[in-house]
Amino acid sequence: AADDDDPELMSSGLRAGLVRGSDLKEQAAKVREERKAALLAAPDEETGKGAQTVYRNRMGAKVGREEWVASQQKTKKKKLSEYPEQELEWGGGLKQKSDKADEMAELERIAAQPFARFGPDEKYLEELKGKSDWNDPMRKFQADEDEADVGKAKASAPAAPVKAKKPKCPHPPWPNRFNILPGYRWDGKVRGNGYEKKWLETKNQREHKQQERWKWLMSED
Repeated sequence: AADDDDPELMSSGLRAGLVRGSDLKEQAAKVREERKAALLAAPDEETGKGAQTVYRNRMGAKVGREEWVASQQKTKKKKLSEYPEQELEWGGGLKQKSDKADEMAELERIAAQPFARFGPDEKYLEELKGKSDWNDPMRKFQADEDEADVGKAKASAPAAPVKAKKPKCPHPPWPNRFNILPGYRWDGKVRGNGYEKKWLETKNQREHKQQERWKWLMSED
């Protein structure tokens, strides 16, 4: 096919069919030269060479450069005036900036502590106090105190219309991972396959082993 006198050409000007690499390279260079020569020979009206920039307003009408620059400056000033406190905020919003500042403060607090620590710090203890576990023996007393505080707040608040109380189950709920309370029609009998109990026991054993291991490491030091 490469030796035909009148080869078939593609729309790009290159030969179609089976072609040797050397012939394809030579033909591609020839097509580039022809296109370059045709572009240089074309009149400026067709190529746009030396043409003046056309400025248009929002309606699409032609305007002068001075008028276009003035309209762009007005639009920019209007956008900045809508949110003056956020003109220099880049790479995130105010919430991201606040979170980053809190994170830097926490890193500085940790860096100021000694390298060797033999116990939890005060902040960690406060976090543990605020954490609620289903197997915490003091959880019931804390819930009673919270209910008492809520009752005092409601007593001091102005009287509100009395709403009907939802019925609650009289039986204590069984332990589960999600602290889901039973419905008020439950008869107190657990009819599950025991998976939740096994899951919680495994979790407690793992935490107990971790605490024992930590105590052993501390005693070795």
